[in-house]
Amino acid sequence: MELWKMSQKASDLSDVIPYYFFSLVSSCLSLSTGMVMFSWRSWGVLGIIVFSFYVIIPYLLFAVPLQVLFNKHPKKFSLLYLCLYIFFSLLAVFIYSSVLNFDFSMEVLTTMNYYAISLSAALFFWFWDSVFLQGSFRKDCCF
Repeated sequence: MELWKMSQKASDLSDVIPYYFFSLVSSCLSLSTGMVMFSWRSWGVLGIIVFSFYVIIPYLLFAVPLQVLFNKHPKKFSLLYLCLYIFFSLLAVFIYSSVLNFDFSMEVLTTMNYYAISLSAALFFWFWDSVFLQGSFRKDCCF
């Protein structure tokens, strides 16, 4: 590959990285705020900050790679993208809760919180991805 092509791809990538960051941070803060609001405890702002650090790990491991893949063919508010985010969110929350609780049984699938957190995580990430990234940069970008 020629040097100028690599330089152009690096330049395009550096233009997009802030949008990924804004999408990730907005998703984490939105999900954390929802978790604090519906936990019926008085966590306040500290709870939002603490939960944000817990939610960023599954987002980084599961949602951001999927987001990069989706940005090859950007579509704002695509229902197909939402369905795929929901599928991977169910998988991510299952793995994450199993690892944190040291319990690899299927019992977590019977709780309502599992589905509520998975669905809301996917919805928030899909929304902020559509707002910040889908269609917000050139079609000939490096992805």
